[in-house]
Amino acid sequence: MSRMFKTITKTWNPFTGCRFTCSYCWARKLVEGRLHHLARYKDGFLPTFHPDRANPHFRSGDFVFVCDLGDIAFAPVMVRDWVMAVVRTYPDTKFLLQSKDPGVFANYFGGYRFDQANLYLGTTLETNRWHGYLFSSAPSPHNRYAELKEYSGHKFISIEPIIDLDVEVMVDWLREIQPDIIEVGADNYHNALPEPSWDKVEALLEALRKFVPSVVEKDGLERLKRGSHE
Repeated sequence: MSRMFKTITKTWNPFTGCRFTCSYCWARKLVEGRLHHLARYKDGFLPTFHPDRANPHFRSGDFVFVCDLGDIAFAPVMVRDWVMAVVRTYPDTKFLLQSKDPGVFANYFGGYRFDQANLYLGTTLETNRWHGYLFSSAPSPHNRYAELKEYSGHKFISIEPIIDLDVEVMVDWLREIQPDIIEVGADNYHNALPEPSWDKVEALLEALRKFVPSVVEKDGLERLKRGSHE
């Protein structure tokens, strides 16, 4: 199975599923489509714990995306505690926890501060705009930005699928969040989303590279560049 992010070397799915109903969700389409014949996905994309995956083994240097086939916001407390125990067991392995409701991360640490050096907290910011968009029932991008910027420690941002945006607003938000890594990608699954012009994408990338240690352009983003010359 292909990995969602270029930075990631491994995925771990002790929990799958989500109720945010994002119209462009590749994970839902995968689980309800090509993987639906598997017994573990008999309930489709309903939030589900998979106990047979609860005791993984990771290598030093791996970067593991936890629950890329779901949103950890819907995981029960038992699963959250289990995930954190594994994170602490492998201090030389990096882990990404990502949610479209980053406020839930405070439940992991009892607040906004955490000292787990191998843990990255992440969210998706497809755009700074949301009013009138009916793509998802997740908290708004502004809510996600406002929550994630409060956390200390390592942070990760996905701008994918990138939706038409206001460059200055996005740059201001991301400067406040102070992410270590940003990955930027286009709508690669033909969801007919309102995409930004390449000029906007280029301006955003140029601005982010001035203060973000790692800005990654994902495969497919060049389609927007080609479109600007047609």
